[in-house]
Amino acid sequence: MGSIGRKMARNQKKNAKKKMKEQMALFDKLGDECLVCQKPYDKTNKEHVTNWFVTVRKQEGKVNLYCPDCWENANKIIEDFMEREAAKDDDV
Repeated sequence: MGSIGRKMARNQKKNAKKKMKEQMALFDKLGDECLVCQKPYDKTNKEHVTNWFVTVRKQEGKVNLYCPDCWENANKIIEDFMEREAAKDDDV
């Protein structure tokens, strides 16, 4: 019974290392500017690190970086679109 537990623990540890390696590889793809407005991103600036938004598209191997202003504008556009679609559905 103990050997099965150790084997499972080793597999979990191995999978965790593999996942971390994949995430670190994607981190290297992080850009130096906002994808939309090209505002420069400083990886050493704590405010930038905590306030900027990162989206990861694993299948495409892409990492997109957005400044807070562009992220907020995109969310407003999405909300507006969703409200218009809901209004269309109500009219039908």
